[in-house]
Amino acid sequence: MPPKMLWFRTVVRLAIAPVLVGALLSWLDPQRAQGHGLGAGVGLTVLGAIHLVYWRRPWPATLRRTLAAAAAMVLTNFVLIHLLYLRQPLLWLYPALIVGAGMRAPGAVVGVALLALAAATSMDLEGSLIARALGPNHAVLLSVVLAGLGMTAVRQLIAVNADLEATKAELAELAVASERERLARELHDLLGRTLALIAVKAELASRLSARNDPSADAELRDVQRLARDAVREVREAVTGEYTTSVARELEAARQALKSAGVELSVAPGVLDIEPAHEATVAWALREAVTNVVKHSGASRCRIALDASGGVTVLEVVDDGRGPLGASAGIGLKGLADRVHALGGTFEAGANEAGGFRLRAELGARVATSAAEEAAP
Repeated sequence: MPPKMLWFRTVVRLAIAPVLVGALLSWLDPQRAQGHGLGAGVGLTVLGAIHLVYWRRPWPATLRRTLAAAAAMVLTNFVLIHLLYLRQPLLWLYPALIVGAGMRAPGAVVGVALLALAAATSMDLEGSLIARALGPNHAVLLSVVLAGLGMTAVRQLIAVNADLEATKAELAELAVASERERLARELHDLLGRTLALIAVKAELASRLSARNDPSADAELRDVQRLARDAVREVREAVTGEYTTSVARELEAARQALKSAGVELSVAPGVLDIEPAHEATVAWALREAVTNVVKHSGASRCRIALDASGGVTVLEVVDDGRGPLGASAGIGLKGLADRVHALGGTFEAGANEAGGFRLRAELGARVATSAAEEAAP
């Protein structure tokens, strides 16, 4: 039972208690005792004890436990009602509640119906048909049936509530994992190139300073600027406010490759980029340039970007040492996920002429060429 519904078993105990109290008063009434004797008192005590023990932990209840408790109550009721003449048909509410709570439909329906028939055998069935159908007997039978079937409905409601709680917890865990993955991916993409540039510029500043070159101060100022930019970008990434653009990343790529001593060439192309593709293409460009600066050892790098007709193609090729290791790092895997999420294609690996090649394509190409359109 979900923790939020633990109160329900106490409610059931209290709701059924008046039936047992009424039976006890009937047994103690000297004018209605009719030879109930000590056996009736013992039977009522047993009936109440089974009820309290079962409702101590009603859910989840095994079928064997439910059948054992119901069978013990049925036997006790039979002895009380038919052997000790304690005419209390409402005592059948006790096993009806247990059957409804512990069995699945349609077994619970059959069990409750049988208990209602058992309750009918202990009633005064004298009088006209209408009196038997609509009189007090009808109310007692209806109480037994509604109690059992109502408990079956409550059991199903609790099961659904438990499933909802489990689903809610699972969704919360998935949300946390998704947010953690987003932060890991964006922090990697943000800091990878910046830290690589800081390392390159710090090394260059060290060499210039050793030669007493005044330009070392400019390089150190660039290191300070890059560090401040990194802090700002990390803060924006954590709050989900970081945005980028292809134009911004192209300019940053020129500066980063120049600082690393890599010659850059940018192939001319149409830059009518779809807004839905802008961020992913910018991240792809950033990741590609970061890998060139950090890992390639290249002397030349070529960036080709073309966006027209709803199709955006980015290709970055260098003449460096090529792929390192058999598997892609977290940056390339994250970039592939971004591209695939938009229905695009992603390739990263060795270039035929040597070096490394990254290619990302987003959008649907128009299959019909101009010649095909002109054809009859």
